[in-house]
Amino acid sequence: MMNDDIEKYLQIYNIISNGEIIMILLLMGLCFTVFLRPYLHKKHLCIILGIFTGIAGAVMYLLTESAGNKAYIIIIFIAFLIMYFFEREKPFQKIFLCAVFISFRYLSSALMAEWGFFSLWIEMNVPYLNEQTDLDILLLEFLIGRVFSVIMHGLILFAMLRFFTRIYVRSEELSLRELILMLIPTLAPLLEAVVFRGYIEIYSQGIESGFIKENIPPNFIRFLFYIFSYMAILMIVFLYEQVRKEREENAQKEAFESELMQMRQTIDQTRLMYEQVRILRHDISNHMMTMERLADRENFGEARKYMSRLKEEYSISVDGIRCGDPVIDTVLTSKKDIALKQGIDFKCDFIFPEQPVIDVFDLSVLLNNALDNSLRGASGDRKWISISSISREQFFTIIIKNSFDGDNPKYDADGLPISTKSDEGHGLGMKLIRHIALSYCGEMEFLQNDGEVELRVLLHHKEK
Repeated sequence: MMNDDIEKYLQIYNIISNGEIIMILLLMGLCFTVFLRPYLHKKHLCIILGIFTGIAGAVMYLLTESAGNKAYIIIIFIAFLIMYFFEREKPFQKIFLCAVFISFRYLSSALMAEWGFFSLWIEMNVPYLNEQTDLDILLLEFLIGRVFSVIMHGLILFAMLRFFTRIYVRSEELSLRELILMLIPTLAPLLEAVVFRGYIEIYSQGIESGFIKENIPPNFIRFLFYIFSYMAILMIVFLYEQVRKEREENAQKEAFESELMQMRQTIDQTRLMYEQVRILRHDISNHMMTMERLADRENFGEARKYMSRLKEEYSISVDGIRCGDPVIDTVLTSKKDIALKQGIDFKCDFIFPEQPVIDVFDLSVLLNNALDNSLRGASGDRKWISISSISREQFFTIIIKNSFDGDNPKYDADGLPISTKSDEGHGLGMKLIRHIALSYCGEMEFLQNDGEVELRVLLHHKEK
């Protein structure tokens, strides 16, 4: 009868133990869902991945009676493939996030395992607990301990992931070098898992053979190792985020300096134009007297030559573009002159809106950068650039096209063409255009048709 009772209690112990592991695996799936939400655009995909990892982990444990790192790495790898299939943006960042979750999952489990060794040591060394023989009380203590273990597993993993998401807020893709840099400290704790597994196997064999009389003792050094491993990962990510922020601040500084330089160029061009107009007005009486004398002498041929020289000398005031604003006139005229010197046809149907939607300074920066890109990108047997605008109520659309016969440009996750000048993404000009468009509650779009590239910038009136 006693043996039957013990057999029944052992079955209950096994059920509770298996239930504990299954609940922990399901909680890890829930944590995976919460962890991915800040980084994926499709929020329902996070839920699908969390359900998959939780159920897959539980099923794999029931089939193989194993919930080790190897099995879980396979599950997360499949989750990555699902993630990449439905959302192909930023694959390197997705790899890094999966590696982080695997590492944190191991560290949280290792911390709880160390707590288990410590609890077992207490049970073996505290007289009351060591002398307890009532199976019902032992079973109740075991159940409470397993419930506590499930709760602590979830809380520790959730806290680890929560601190990480507060530090790692990057929305951009990682480069291959950045991925390698981040993976090395992230995956380092898994090497300890291999070593510790061998240690447990050797210790277990010693217990079975009788050479070792005690269970695996708690080790404060191992506990510190897990804590410091987690802190090291956070520190690497924190330092990297600081470097990224400094780089962004430097880029913003460069953008501001570029805006100032372009504004100074526009002011200088405008000053030159009006200086020529002032000189022309100052000398107009002299030129009129000369023309009058030539006409009185009926020397019409010389009069026409004289007029032609005047037009050529003051071409900026005669042939300049007129769109409705003197500053924008200067920008468009200067870009037209550059295009013609490079053998590029320049067509302008740009009209400044009667009720300005955008500040003239912002518009000059936008047009300078957009037209500079078109001047660099215009290619083909007949190179050309065209600029036009559409104004409707509070909306203002700028359309810039240029000939293009090269390979299809590559686009990033935000739909912007990636610069071929460096491997750092778009050039500074693209960032300035996007920044200006967003500051006016607008958007920008790149289109490539047969033989041409088109940039559309939609701007909305900014309420003051």
